[in-house]
Amino acid sequence: MFFIILLGVTLSINSYVFLRGWQLMPPSFIVRILYTVAFWGMTSVFFLRMYKGDVFSPSLSLLLSEVGFTWLTAVIYLAMFALVIDLLRITNHFTGFFPLAVTTNPIVAARLTGAAVVLTVSSLLVHGYYKFNNPQVTRLEINIEKPLQENALRIVLISDIHLSSYINGEHLDKYVTMINKEEPDLVLIAGDIADRNLKPLEEWDISERFKRIKSRYGVYAISGNHEFYGGEREKIYNYIRSSGINLLVDSVAMAAGGVQIVGRDDRTNRNRLPLDQLMEGVDHKLPVVLLDHQPFGLEEAQHNGVDLQLSGHTHNGQFWPGNLIVNAMYEIAYGYGRKGNTHYFVTSGIGLWGPKFRIGTVSEIVVIDMKNG
Repeated sequence: MFFIILLGVTLSINSYVFLRGWQLMPPSFIVRILYTVAFWGMTSVFFLRMYKGDVFSPSLSLLLSEVGFTWLTAVIYLAMFALVIDLLRITNHFTGFFPLAVTTNPIVAARLTGAAVVLTVSSLLVHGYYKFNNPQVTRLEINIEKPLQENALRIVLISDIHLSSYINGEHLDKYVTMINKEEPDLVLIAGDIADRNLKPLEEWDISERFKRIKSRYGVYAISGNHEFYGGEREKIYNYIRSSGINLLVDSVAMAAGGVQIVGRDDRTNRNRLPLDQLMEGVDHKLPVVLLDHQPFGLEEAQHNGVDLQLSGHTHNGQFWPGNLIVNAMYEIAYGYGRKGNTHYFVTSGIGLWGPKFRIGTVSEIVVIDMKNG
């Protein structure tokens, strides 16, 4: 259903932008044919990548991803600009506020406006690509009353890597270097490690790259919704475990640092355990950290005595105006929050789904210094 909706929405947006671009083309038959072939050819590349991308070689899949997802992002922003311009045109029809230079030379004004829009969108894409490829370190300090070994614990949180032929082993190497630089006591991964399929993980030898993470008390992870999509969930789980990662699927683990880690299965699994049942054996005298990929029902953690809940999934909308949408969907769509004695952090993720652009959002690892005090 997700992909059917995506198909319909994408075709509608592309058709709207195509029509507006067609109106700016000179009347030359050859120019319009070239425009049509180029426009729908690029759109076809996106759909080819979406539905068949990971069956190709890594290099071809990467090329299809770079072209297709960049085109998708460009079309979204072009559509937003076109919509604003159309609204202004409608307003001008009733008010006549356009200056004489526009009304006397409408086609020239339209083409100049179109060129300015293309330049602006191109600049946004360059900026967004730079932001994705230069993740930041977000720092958070929280105090809890329950005893910690040495009165402090450094947690590095990452989420939503979406490893595939697109976000691949080279990206993961960079992320591992960032993690190790922080000298963590504990590394936690809050889901969506794989985008959909196992094949690109094996091709990029992701397991060996994960083994390079240096964490005093180990690496713990949960699944996200994307591990469900490719039909290879159990194979992906086994592969992640072969990396030395403690993958928790509706289970609880005691880390060597005296912290209990509760790992929920993703809510995509409608039969996952209720949180109160999952935590029946938890010792509430010790710190409890909950990993739950999607930040829904935050009050559950508070009612069950969780000290810190860590989530991802939202990407903080990935690029504007997506962050406005997720802010309306979630109580905490990004960042820190608190309910009673329960702390929450929802990360925007280190990777992302699809387009490699961060416009108005960030890619990040989160360093959480948990202290007694």
